[in-house]
Amino acid sequence: MTMMRRREWLHAAAATAGGAVLATAGPWTAEAGQSKTPAAPRPGYPSRPAGKVEILFKAPGQSANGMQCTEEGIWTIENAGSRTDTPGRCKVYLSSYEGKLLRELAPEGTGPSGIGVDADNKTIWIGSTYSREIIRSDARTGETIEKHFTPGAGVIYRMTTDLPARPDTYGRSVRPPATNGQGQGVGRAGAAATPGGPSAGSPSDGLGVGRGGPVAGNPGPPAPGTGAHGQQTQNGKLWIAVPPGRMIYRIDPRTWMVEHMFPTVGYRPHGIGIETPDAKYLWESDTNMGAFFKRDMVTGEVVDSIQLPEGSPFPHGMSVWKGYIYWTDDIGGGIAPVCRLRI
Repeated sequence: MTMMRRREWLHAAAATAGGAVLATAGPWTAEAGQSKTPAAPRPGYPSRPAGKVEILFKAPGQSANGMQCTEEGIWTIENAGSRTDTPGRCKVYLSSYEGKLLRELAPEGTGPSGIGVDADNKTIWIGSTYSREIIRSDARTGETIEKHFTPGAGVIYRMTTDLPARPDTYGRSVRPPATNGQGQGVGRAGAAATPGGPSAGSPSDGLGVGRGGPVAGNPGPPAPGTGAHGQQTQNGKLWIAVPPGRMIYRIDPRTWMVEHMFPTVGYRPHGIGIETPDAKYLWESDTNMGAFFKRDMVTGEVVDSIQLPEGSPFPHGMSVWKGYIYWTDDIGGGIAPVCRLRI
């Protein structure tokens, strides 16, 4: 794929967004439950280059897909056989900010892509992506407390206005070459390279599973569809990012009613981060874009954005903590990096 410089990428994003504004702007209000912000930011939205990217340590376990920073440390979650040898069970880890493993749990969750922690640090929220559930578990034992359906779950779809996925430069540079059993190297998840990047539907662009029926090498769900990724609590409410719905939702956990929602920037939103209980903005990460977007939590407006430089680890799980964005790149093989940059 032809590499785009940062200025070119941002210009393309703005131009794409302009078309979306004209096509989708509507009369909704925040009070009615959905913001009027369309599914892409307006032309000329604020943006800035990333500062220094720090790689802090390798995430515990084989990989890390979801993340949440707390006073106790950094929570990460991984698939860990949840679709193979331990169906319906995943792995959750709590590490210190220096990388020391503090706790390990094996709660319910199938192919989880997000984890959130309640303010009292007693319970965790799991985005069980491939069972399309939101699961609340005990933060000490991993025991399931409650389960809910995921608003907006379904099949991830693309739009003609979507930008092409950026190449996985960092992952290719650190991931050992795989073989097909005959000594021949294969790409990530066997995806075929095309001029536009990985072949359409490859896991690296977020579209490779949940397309209906069995997928070779991935038991997956028999029915099409996936669920939520990022999870974050604030003042007793639960915020979730749902790629199939291309939405960020605010839910009242007591009634499981959606109170508010606004569209994501692209089709592969992942982690979301809210820094303080009184914060008016949240940060949304987009894996394919390798970028973070600061969103007004009422209007959905993009008020700032940061694009990671070429060669940086891609953001999957993400959290915001004490002036930093933390994230992890789910590259597998026990080498998933935990990273941060100053906001």
